[in-house]
Amino acid sequence: MSRVPMRLGLFAFFLFLVQPAWSQAPKYESVVGYPLGERIASSYDIRRYMETLERETDRVKLVHQGESYERRPLVAAIITSPANHERLDEIQAGAQRLGDPRLGEAEIDDQPAVLWFGGSIHGFELSGSDGLTRLMEELATSEDEEVLEWLENTVVIIDPTLNPDGRDAFAMFNHRRIGREANPSQKDWSNDFDGWDALGFRTSHYFFDINRDWFAHTHPETRERMSLIQSWRPQVVIDAHEMGHDTEFYFDPPTGPRNPHFPDFAWDWFEDFGAAYADAFDEAGAEYTKRDIFNYFYPAYTTSWGSYQGAVGMLYEQGSTRGLALELSDGSVRHFRQAVEQQYITARAAVRLASEERARLLEDYLAGHQSALDEGRSGVRRYILTPDADPQILAETVAMLKRNGIEVSRLSESVRLRGLRDREGNSVGTRALPANSYVIEAEQPRNRLIRVLLEPDAPVPEDFLAEARERVDRGENPRFYDITAWSLPLLFDLQAFSSTSGANLPTEPVTEKPRVGGELPDADYAWLLDGRQTAAIPLAHRLRNAGYRVAVSPRAFEAGGERFSRGTVIIRRGGQDEGLEQQLADLVAEYDLMAHGVDSGRTSGGDLPALGGAETFHLAPGKIALLAEQPMHPYSFGWAWHTLDQAYRLDSTVLRVESVAGTRLESFSTIVIADTFSAAALAERLGEDGQERLKRWVRDGGNLVVIGNAVDLVREQLELIGLEDAWATGDDEPPAHRIAVPGAFFETEIDERHWLSAGFDRAPRVMVNSNRIYRAPEGPPSPAQNAVIRYAGNLDAPVAGHVWEESLDKLPGGVFAWEQRVGSGRVVAFPEDLNFRGYWRGVDRLFLNAVVLGPSA
Repeated sequence: MSRVPMRLGLFAFFLFLVQPAWSQAPKYESVVGYPLGERIASSYDIRRYMETLERETDRVKLVHQGESYERRPLVAAIITSPANHERLDEIQAGAQRLGDPRLGEAEIDDQPAVLWFGGSIHGFELSGSDGLTRLMEELATSEDEEVLEWLENTVVIIDPTLNPDGRDAFAMFNHRRIGREANPSQKDWSNDFDGWDALGFRTSHYFFDINRDWFAHTHPETRERMSLIQSWRPQVVIDAHEMGHDTEFYFDPPTGPRNPHFPDFAWDWFEDFGAAYADAFDEAGAEYTKRDIFNYFYPAYTTSWGSYQGAVGMLYEQGSTRGLALELSDGSVRHFRQAVEQQYITARAAVRLASEERARLLEDYLAGHQSALDEGRSGVRRYILTPDADPQILAETVAMLKRNGIEVSRLSESVRLRGLRDREGNSVGTRALPANSYVIEAEQPRNRLIRVLLEPDAPVPEDFLAEARERVDRGENPRFYDITAWSLPLLFDLQAFSSTSGANLPTEPVTEKPRVGGELPDADYAWLLDGRQTAAIPLAHRLRNAGYRVAVSPRAFEAGGERFSRGTVIIRRGGQDEGLEQQLADLVAEYDLMAHGVDSGRTSGGDLPALGGAETFHLAPGKIALLAEQPMHPYSFGWAWHTLDQAYRLDSTVLRVESVAGTRLESFSTIVIADTFSAAALAERLGEDGQERLKRWVRDGGNLVVIGNAVDLVREQLELIGLEDAWATGDDEPPAHRIAVPGAFFETEIDERHWLSAGFDRAPRVMVNSNRIYRAPEGPPSPAQNAVIRYAGNLDAPVAGHVWEESLDKLPGGVFAWEQRVGSGRVVAFPEDLNFRGYWRGVDRLFLNAVVLGPSA
């Protein structure tokens, strides 16, 4: 052998050894054993592929963000060129300067565009996750020159399974029901499931639609993702969904209405991306639609929230296949692999456009943030949240704002400020604002998100209302798509102001979640937990179940030089078992409560003569149960379960509806029946034995709490309460046109002497999001029947949001919270769902009063 060939052979061998790792990157099928689209990929399979890419390429880096409730990892992949990976910190710092011009001049020449893709936040909307995994596979393995150019010009963050718990639940359902070949019949058991299962697969562990949780972060699936998104400030945020099966692929631009605070940057770039998507679909010969159904008026879902973060937030909606194949109404069959391919085509087009238009995209993004700062220097200059609120909920609000990238500061001393409006938009002139109030300046990059969350109202455009009214009159969906009012001060019952004054204020930045208390003071006689603290009620329940005596005052009073609100929890030291102080200290720390110690049972002022007076009542030990499964509405059940189990850490037993007839209910002090698809269907599912058992349990002392349509169960089927349907007409009259209120807030009147309203120093503003309006029965007043909270009798408009005239005529004087004694027990009825999405926190206390105080009041 000559020496030259030997040298060439060694050189070739050397080149083989030093080839870039990505050229050897494996395809998805070689790792998991099946091609994308042939089987519903579990979150584990997708994650296994991501981990393989990280090990075997230099294009992929994984970020472990946290875990879901069911302990599934929340993992995202950062995909870019090896050269960009070498300078990720530099690129990330550049993205921060683009998202905040105050940080210094932003370099655009060598700054990649950042795109964030999220897949299948609704668990059974499958193809988004697989389509994004297909994109990830291409970006990580392809040696095509165009793809390599994309990798140089972009940083692509792919979070393929936004809801791993829901996805895996549906994947298992389908895997266990699939035959040798996928059966496309809609009646095949792999494609057919009831409403409870359908929404169960769609949602997260607590049956929440976490695509409505993006500003509130009540769940780890959104909360744990905030750090990555805030640290990268993506210019593009894309959410891959599915919709009804008899529809084609939807992509933006969206339809109206447009929120008045919606960023121009996103709206303008919808056209560019929409054109790119259309070109890609035209080339593929696939059908699509745009400017149809979906709007960006409400700020809580992924894509609108992404736009309020300053990005181009966009939505993909693929016609569903349910499982692997589904027959459409025209007799054709859509296969899962087709849906996966179309998600991939769209996402790929987004990366291509962002790469080709990188400089213009970044320039417009930077200009959008500069205009946000400029707009913050005119009109409303700042928003103020005062301490006159539940301190724990106020602290959680501040922490939530900060997770959203919003800067918050705190007044170090009291100030007088002019140009004030209250939380409802009413001018209140000049007044003193107390120290420790929280200040949110409008002149900051998240200005538009601040305004959309803290302004009292976002008027719905008149042209959209005219179209919506025509649809209502035809008996169609008005297409509001979501609620029409969501101001945080109203949702969280916070006292808030806004000001046009730009005066300098003595403030300090808030860097961490505020702490309220958490320490137990000394007390010779008793510890008091002020009634404004909602979390005092679950603490009282847990302490009583641990064997300690606990009392609640339904009256305000003064003790030890402090004023205490209605609903204050009293834990007397005397006569208690050993260990009280330590147990109480642990619970006070867990709930971050402010506790007060007093050395005497004497009171001064208020309506309570003494801490041990007859006005106070002692809690009895209690157990809580909730009804679940068809025909209960999974959202409402999940909201109630989450409020008890997660928000306030109260143990509960979940009972299947069909098991009620055979269950000894006597062991439960409270049963919660959340909203149901149908009160009549619920009665049928309970059966005669179940209905009789429930009625007997209430009459024997049970505390029944009903929500939404479950009010009709106790009105009509069980005949336990006397509320009257405000829409009812006479026998000779045509039935009323029941029109739902699309999530608007209204004034109320409150019975301040009733135990159910303990903790409320003023009548709350409440949300109506249904057509359920009831009136108290006619007749003389009775202590056994109490309309504890009513809609104000002089209503002529909502506080915020939209209402149709027919509903506004029925609402005045209607019942929001009702208590009726039945034998030795009682029913507490809430026509509206006050656990709404886990973030209508302002009425948490009302629900907890009903559940915890009801058996002892």
